[in-house]
Amino acid sequence: MKNAILKGTILLTITGLITRILGFYYRICLADALGAEYLGIYQLVFPVYGICYTLYASGIQTAVSKLVAEENSRGNVTLTSCLMRRSMLLSFGISLFLSVLVYFGAEPCARYFLMEVRAADSLRILSLVFPFCAITACINGYYIGCKKTAVPAFTQLLEQVIRIGFVLYLVTLPSFSNEESRCLAAVIGLVLGEVASNLFNCIAYRMHRNKLLRHAVPCDTTGIMKRLLLLSMPLSLNRLVINILHSVEAVFIPGMLRLSGLTNSDALSLYGILNGMAIPFILFPSAIPNALSVLLLPAVSENLDEQNRPRLQQCVGNAVKYSVVIGLFSTAVFFFFGRDIGEAIYHNNLAGEYIRVLSPLCPLLYLSTTLCSVINGIGKPHLSFFTTVSGLLVRLAILVCFVPKTGIYGVLIGLLVSQLISTLLEVFFVLKHCGAFPPVSQWLVTPALFAFATAPVFVLVYRFLQKETQFSSLLLLLGICGIYCVSYIALLFYGKIIRKEDWKE
Repeated sequence: MKNAILKGTILLTITGLITRILGFYYRICLADALGAEYLGIYQLVFPVYGICYTLYASGIQTAVSKLVAEENSRGNVTLTSCLMRRSMLLSFGISLFLSVLVYFGAEPCARYFLMEVRAADSLRILSLVFPFCAITACINGYYIGCKKTAVPAFTQLLEQVIRIGFVLYLVTLPSFSNEESRCLAAVIGLVLGEVASNLFNCIAYRMHRNKLLRHAVPCDTTGIMKRLLLLSMPLSLNRLVINILHSVEAVFIPGMLRLSGLTNSDALSLYGILNGMAIPFILFPSAIPNALSVLLLPAVSENLDEQNRPRLQQCVGNAVKYSVVIGLFSTAVFFFFGRDIGEAIYHNNLAGEYIRVLSPLCPLLYLSTTLCSVINGIGKPHLSFFTTVSGLLVRLAILVCFVPKTGIYGVLIGLLVSQLISTLLEVFFVLKHCGAFPPVSQWLVTPALFAFATAPVFVLVYRFLQKETQFSSLLLLLGICGIYCVSYIALLFYGKIIRKEDWKE
């Protein structure tokens, strides 16, 4: 079982890294094709997508995974097949209703909720994808419950490749020559990518199911729908609250920026630069702590049950240490090279400035990911829900109270303060339920010293080579940051921050 979990985790991690790299390249192309204002309009449709996805897929997918894992351990193949039929019917029905609702209500939704009528056409196109996403979510939930992650991993990669390929092709056509039509092309690409991945998923599941049902025996399917609803509804409601708060925040940002004195065009441009350029950069290295959380914490639940306190603390300590170590390095890179990154990649000084200001988010954000996994692993998901909602409410309060006076920097301060509060609450809960963290020198003081003491040296080297050579700024930046990363890891080994013992079972 452990090997299956480990192999599946590694496969999903590798695929996740590949899709993040592809997605990052895609965002750079999208920023060039759409411009800052229409990139902001494109970003506005995702709050609606997130709320709808939560209602028709999010909780149902998790419930399917849990029930499939439970019934497979008992050999109830017929029951899992029945579960899949019911879950797909439920998810498809909800998604179809929401698809019709959003399609015909796109204009009032765009005008009164998103407060940007130009997003209406994008919403109409986006609504077409809901039924396909619903089926894909159920099938992915089934495969994850079976510990077979190859199909979800390939589905994720296929969706990304199809989406990027179609959008990059569409923007070359004469009919998509302006920024407004290219914004629609980006949404069309998203729909086509989801449709393609759904077709692959359906074919793979049908072949898999036919093979299993040859040897299936009849079993009692009474109550399967009740079990599905009892599991999925609380999860969906929790995530719905969080998604609504995220959506309110996303809508409020351009509105509050307009109150600060900016025009509608300038407010959307700043929102596009922040959400479409700066924040994806801050989130990019989080693929590594996400993977570490999965790799280092599978034993949390079983060690809690066995009251194996030392082993539990070792798992938590390792995850905390590596998340913060990666976060500190990311902060140093984004703080010292932020402006250069914005200029070399986006050709936008504001993007670089926002990356620099938001760089302290990295250790907080990556640590928060790990701590939420720990809290869920010890059977306290209501605590992670509380910390997330608390942070979002603080962010909304700062948004409403300070952004009209301070402009975009009020948004940036809100992100930092709210994430700090959420992370501190998570630290408190983990310490309360799991015991002590590793010594502060191992996961904070020494790594911070290594990261911030050496970064200025590499900045000077970069500036010198940029001035004295004819190398591309982007390639030079990647090369210097790569050498900086290797040096940082070497120092961590030398200081015995990274140890072989951390990776032993």
